[in-house]
Amino acid sequence: MATITKNVNLAGSVTVGNTPAEILPDSLVIDMREEISMTDEDESQFTTFMMKAQHAEATREKINWREKDYFPRLATVSTAYTNSATSVILNSGHGQRFRKGDVFRNMVGGDAYYVSAVATDTLTVVHVGAKAQQAGNIGDTLLICSNASEQGADFPDVMYLQPVLGYNYTQIFRHGCIFSRTARAVNYYGQSEPDQEEALKGIEHKRAIEYSGFWGARQGTLTGTNSDPVNLTGGLVEFIVTNKSDVSASFAADDLDTFLRSALQHASRNVCLFVSPLMAQRISKMNRGGQGTAWKPDPSNVAGLKVDAFLSGVYGYEVPVVVKKDWNDFPITLKQYGTWGFIVDLNRVRYRTLTGAATSLLENRQAPGADKKASEWLTECTWEIRNEASHGILFGVT
Repeated sequence: MATITKNVNLAGSVTVGNTPAEILPDSLVIDMREEISMTDEDESQFTTFMMKAQHAEATREKINWREKDYFPRLATVSTAYTNSATSVILNSGHGQRFRKGDVFRNMVGGDAYYVSAVATDTLTVVHVGAKAQQAGNIGDTLLICSNASEQGADFPDVMYLQPVLGYNYTQIFRHGCIFSRTARAVNYYGQSEPDQEEALKGIEHKRAIEYSGFWGARQGTLTGTNSDPVNLTGGLVEFIVTNKSDVSASFAADDLDTFLRSALQHASRNVCLFVSPLMAQRISKMNRGGQGTAWKPDPSNVAGLKVDAFLSGVYGYEVPVVVKKDWNDFPITLKQYGTWGFIVDLNRVRYRTLTGAATSLLENRQAPGADKKASEWLTECTWEIRNEASHGILFGVT
């Protein structure tokens, strides 16, 4: 029997919360926001750009590409020589950069020489040009300017620079969720929690791909728990060797320019600097003359990529800067990733998905007899990161 409540002479009143006998809590409509409020927004700008602008298909679980530099034009002296020398001895292996007929200058003394013969790393030379012959020292750098052939000479010596094989592996990314059939069938305020969770898993999935692009470890054919192969895709940190700068001791405008002078030398104009909030904070405080301020806060879009600011580059063009807000969660002690920044040549990075394995939301992944429904985001992809000298890493900012 229902509970009976009696109010005498209108002394009482029906109120919310104090008299559950009059109002059943379950009969009250909850003031519920339709969408779940997430702590962070989607901060996978790098992956977003690559998926739109630099996306290609991979037909194997291992991808390859060939890289090649122009033929070397610099060599180093290994043994000092006099101002009347007729031979120059180079560092080991540098003799391979010369052929008969080459003309070079010692960049310290400025004097020029003609190469009449090459024997391993020893050059037989003749002094030429207006600049008087100078003595040479260990470590002097020689610039190969040109090659001169005799009149009526036979075919000249030829040399080739062998290409370097680059490679990476596709990695399978999976993020899923499982809800009972009942949990999916009941009514919710606004979007259902299963739908919200699927959307959340999609963001987590994309963020995992994003992090692999920066910090992924390249490894092929690991053995999984079921003795099946596991491949890992390598990110920028796995490839970049040449332009890595520890700025823990000093990070002034000149230090940043010195880094950019090296990192941008071999890069295209389509570059972008991805930085942690700490590094963005330090850069934004720099002021200098010449090309103007180091930090130009001018948010805009570049090829669909949201840019937070621009840096004046040493080669005369502005460098877009993207601040990775989620990197503020990373530790900053001991030069950890909260102190990092990447300069990326976007023309030499490509996001590649295995045939038929582009990012998809797959439904009904549960066992046939289960009273529940499972769904997952699945991608098998890799990063093609070419010409490592056209990218760079700054780290250790304090």
